[in-house]
Amino acid sequence: MAGTTMIETFPLRDEAWEDELFDEIQKGDKVWYKNQQGQVCKGKAVMVGPAGWVLNIGDGRPQVVNEGHNYLGHTKSKGREPDNFGHWMNRFKL
Repeated sequence: MAGTTMIETFPLRDEAWEDELFDEIQKGDKVWYKNQQGQVCKGKAVMVGPAGWVLNIGDGRPQVVNEGHNYLGHTKSKGREPDNFGHWMNRFKL
């Protein structure tokens, strides 16, 4: 279905997150977060920005996840890689 958000009431047994350390997220990981309505959702980590990790939640729509606000956990993917450029760019604050 185009234009719908992947919303889960709670992670499925075979999809539950394993790691709960925000600093260990890398590009390609599946990240679980809580949306504004309090529903548990998931997305794929794309890049790190100044406000947190940017996720692709489907159809190219972004969602920002940060540690103290809406992050729940993540699972490592097979093709994961660190976002060295994103971390480097966030060192420079205006």
